[in-house]
Amino acid sequence: MYRQTPSGCGISLYTPGVIPEELREQFGNACELVCVQIPKVYDSCLLRLCLVGDCEQEDLDQGIVFDPNLRFRIDCSADDIINARVEGLVPGSFRVISRRSIPGDTNRKLISYTYQLRILYDVVFDDGTVSTDNELLLRRSETVGPLYCPEPAAIIRETGRETIDEEIIKLEIVARVLDARVAREDCNSCDAYDPYENVCCAEFTVGIYNVIKCELEVQLVIPAFGFCPPPAPCERRPDRPVCEDFNEELPPAFFPPQLDDFITGPGIGF
Repeated sequence: MYRQTPSGCGISLYTPGVIPEELREQFGNACELVCVQIPKVYDSCLLRLCLVGDCEQEDLDQGIVFDPNLRFRIDCSADDIINARVEGLVPGSFRVISRRSIPGDTNRKLISYTYQLRILYDVVFDDGTVSTDNELLLRRSETVGPLYCPEPAAIIRETGRETIDEEIIKLEIVARVLDARVAREDCNSCDAYDPYENVCCAEFTVGIYNVIKCELEVQLVIPAFGFCPPPAPCERRPDRPVCEDFNEELPPAFFPPQLDDFITGPGIGF
C-alpha cells in the first residue's frame, strides 16, 4: 500500500482530490486533499560559539574559542571601543565546503561550511573625538554533524543559488558582540602576532548561534480548506501635521511598572 522510508512515513495511501469518507471527521471542514511542493527540513543542529580575541581566555572545555580575527593592533590613542554590533552575514559569504558521508550510512553527513560576519564599532580617542562605523570582518569555518541529509533525486534550481549544496544546506545565524575593549599590552601575548613593543590591541568577544539545516524540496499530501482569501485592501496613510498625531497619542508612563502590574494588571483589586 505504501513504501516505507527511513523517517517512518511512506508514500500517502490517499491521492489528491476529494477527502475519503473515513477521513472527513478527522479533517473537520477541510474540502479536499492537495499535493503541495514545499521545503522540508530533514535534519538540523544548533552550534553555540563564544569567540574571544584574547588567546589566554580560551577554554575549549567551556566552549570558549580563540579567534585571531577578534584581536588586532590599534592606535594607543584609542581610549575605548563602544557601540560594537554585528551587522549580519556578508552577502555571498556562506559557502558549503563539503558534505562527507559517514562510514556505513551515506545519508548521514558531516557538513563543512564557511561564512563571514560584518561587525561595526566606534572608537573613542583620548582627546574626546570618536571614529564611527569602523568595520571588522569575522571569517569562520565550521564542521558539524552528522546530519540526516539524503541526496535528492532531482534538484530544483532557483535564481541566485550558487551551487547545489547551497540549495540543500541552509544557515541561520544570531550573533552579538558581548564585549569590546582596548588592551594596553603587547600584542605578542598570542603567537599569531608579530612582535611589537608598547602596542595596543582591540579585543572583541562575540557570541554566535549557528543553525545548520538540511532542507530538500518535497511533495506532501495535506488537507486543504480552500484557496486563500484575497488580502484586505491597503489603507493609504494621509499626510497630516505631526502635531495632530502627537495630540492623539496616549501620554507615556512616567514611572517604571510595579511588580503587581505584571501579576495582576494595573488597577486590579482596587
